[in-house]
Amino acid sequence: MAPDNTATVLSHFFLPAALFCLLLSACATHRWAEPVTEEEHSEIAEIIATMQATDTTCPESFDSEALIFWKSPLDNAAVTGYLQLLSPSFIKFIVSNPLGQPIYAFASNGDTFQSLYTRQQLHIRGSVQSLAVRKEIPQVLVKSEWFALLTGHLPSQPLTILQVQRDVSNKTVWLLLSPIETNKTLEKTWLHLDPEKRKVLGYLFLDREGKTLAEILYENSEDSVDYCTPNEKTTITNLPWGTEIIVELKDIQTDIKFSKTDFTLPVPNGYRKQLQP
Repeated sequence: MAPDNTATVLSHFFLPAALFCLLLSACATHRWAEPVTEEEHSEIAEIIATMQATDTTCPESFDSEALIFWKSPLDNAAVTGYLQLLSPSFIKFIVSNPLGQPIYAFASNGDTFQSLYTRQQLHIRGSVQSLAVRKEIPQVLVKSEWFALLTGHLPSQPLTILQVQRDVSNKTVWLLLSPIETNKTLEKTWLHLDPEKRKVLGYLFLDREGKTLAEILYENSEDSVDYCTPNEKTTITNLPWGTEIIVELKDIQTDIKFSKTDFTLPVPNGYRKQLQP
């Protein structure tokens, strides 16, 4: 990939996993119709509880090759890197040149982040929340569990379901989730669920006025894939100016166990340090 394309991609969307990069303002379309019955609501709640219980038996970390595509009417770009994730929100992404030398790295524990720019010999450290405010990134995304969003699974914390609505076009359902303790925002999170397959189809994030902040969709190459396997393709739509971000995972390794200390970026000798509040 050409250096100018790499710079474009990094400057555009390499914040937390390069996924939560812009202020999103599209209007939400009606995805659901009438609510389910009380009995069906209880059945859905049981399915969610069972899925979360199953999640506890799945690997809580993985690494993978990640291909990230940025598409917009004005600019198309792509970058390949090495992605590591640890539940609930630990993430590291490294971009290397053809010789295998790192040219950019990003790491975060969900609260703070670190970035390394090899060419500029610069190490940046700061608060994810402050970074989100500066970049106008919706707080509902910043405070969500990144492992769940990037794997197509449910959050690890217990979920409270406020509403269950039928999808307008098929037998799937939409669940309005109560904000978890670490994500007390005014935005709304809707979970798109296939209760028959017990599969998360996506997430829809709305602001207090019902406008779309982001929509995340998942896709696997095979329907028969093991439940614990992370989704191979994540698409983020409803970005402004017709922009779309696609993340494709290849060579997913779930047998590697990471610890929290693996998600740091030590300052190399000779690098300038920059602290962002």
